[in-house]
Amino acid sequence: MGSTLARRSSQTRQKDAFSEQHLEALVARAKSGDLAAFQELYRGYARKIMNYIYRLTGSREDAEDVTQEAFILAYKNLRNLKENSKFQSWLYRIAQNNLYQKYRTSAPHMESLDAEDQTSGAVSLHSGGKTPEEAVLSEELRQIVQRVIGELPEKYRQVFILSAVHKYSYEAITEIVGRSLASVKSDIHRARVEVRDRVKKYLGDSYGMSDVS
Repeated sequence: MGSTLARRSSQTRQKDAFSEQHLEALVARAKSGDLAAFQELYRGYARKIMNYIYRLTGSREDAEDVTQEAFILAYKNLRNLKENSKFQSWLYRIAQNNLYQKYRTSAPHMESLDAEDQTSGAVSLHSGGKTPEEAVLSEELRQIVQRVIGELPEKYRQVFILSAVHKYSYEAITEIVGRSLASVKSDIHRARVEVRDRVKKYLGDSYGMSDVS
């Protein structure tokens, strides 16, 4: 587990849904009223947004609702986006703001983070060739890590998910969360330490969790 998170450092850039040139062209077309272009943007980013919100809330129902509402708001306000290349970070911010607004009036519909994860971008703990005993231990570890992520303070959970799960660069995370680069780097480090320490309390040192930081 330690090597899985350590090797995929927060500086690793997640593969973009589109090239920058194609993204700018799609957004420009969508701004002019091309629905097919916006539908392509939806297909490129919906699962990423849904997974991110799910990781923040532990609720697939809320993740689906927030994602749909975020895209509706994005479509209505697309002409307000000044830089077409910033569509992704702009969309994440819309989703975040929509989530916070939603939770002002109601609590999230929480589900167990130990449930089978069908969303994309999950922290992968499974690999082929495991013995039955190793498979059980890996599943136990996966469940514990998911629980620990859900217990992180919100600002740490936010950047940890973007970094360790979605593999965004520091710079991309800075754009999404609207905080300084120094703050993002510091929070990611603290979140990783927090995850490592909390998992250690469950499992001890046998899984090499010291490599997470």
